[in-house]
Amino acid sequence: MLQRIKDEIVFCAVGLWIIGTMRREWLRLVFRQLKYGLLRVRVAVPRLANEKFLWRKAFDHDPRFAIVTDKLAAKDWVAAQGIAAMMPQTLWSGTDANDIPDDLWQRPIYIKAMHGCQMNIPVLTPPEDRAAVIAAANAFVTREHGARQRQWAYSQVPRALIAEEVISPGTELMEVKYYTYGPIVEQFILRRAGPPVTAARWLRQADGSFIRSNQPTVISKIIDGTPLPDVVYKGLALAVEIGALFDHMRVDTLMDGDDVYLGELTVYNIAGRVHLHGDKVDDYLNRSWDLRRSWFLSIPQPGWRGLYAAALRRKLDRTALAGKPTAIPAG
Repeated sequence: MLQRIKDEIVFCAVGLWIIGTMRREWLRLVFRQLKYGLLRVRVAVPRLANEKFLWRKAFDHDPRFAIVTDKLAAKDWVAAQGIAAMMPQTLWSGTDANDIPDDLWQRPIYIKAMHGCQMNIPVLTPPEDRAAVIAAANAFVTREHGARQRQWAYSQVPRALIAEEVISPGTELMEVKYYTYGPIVEQFILRRAGPPVTAARWLRQADGSFIRSNQPTVISKIIDGTPLPDVVYKGLALAVEIGALFDHMRVDTLMDGDDVYLGELTVYNIAGRVHLHGDKVDDYLNRSWDLRRSWFLSIPQPGWRGLYAAALRRKLDRTALAGKPTAIPAG
């Protein structure tokens, strides 16, 4: 009992530290949770997925996050783990798009920022105004990504560009994002480019099968109603292999009908939140994310972080032994 009291004192102190150092993100979380009638936000003892994302930003600075967030380094890292994954070939990398070889401008390529998301330029045909494309790409290098949302991993990635091959030019690719929790994929979101763009959320059932959700996704209000192609299960196997190495990771893939290409590993889903479900106490995704698998709780931490990590692990272990869900109800 005395140890539990001490642990609660630690949680209160850490909670105040989080409010003081991540005030803006904490307030956003508070306002979102108020919509669901939640009056108690405890990021120091996170219950819900969106609390866990803020906790990850504050504490779980797994060195691997910086590697897999880097669009160039991630490819070498995946290969070093012995994971057999097809990936788009990197044709060039550097800090100035003026240095992209002339021959690459004659073929379909994607120019991407290594250090951020939504900084991509498709160059599917030789551009009429190459200078404009170069200027747009070089502007990416000047941009800091993820700082406002406290996405730590992006701050560790060099600001640079890559030119990547276009997979199956002229083919409509399907995008599938797998949400892994350890070796378990609890859901995936399938997106078809259209037009119109359609998407569907597929949820894992107790027997391991998946059913389509009747709720639209953040990607599109139009639910994709096409049958699930077999290639999705090939991607599922890849996601399971990668997910087993982390407590939670989103594994993004591209599929051209027969083959699966690993696109990116996403540490902070939608900049660190789960759309619609991340603030719901009764949502199973909140229970699936076991922080005991995290880097922060897996290796010794220095100073006060070590005291906090030990207290949090004891709390999570007690919750698991009691057979309670990871998402501990507020109150």
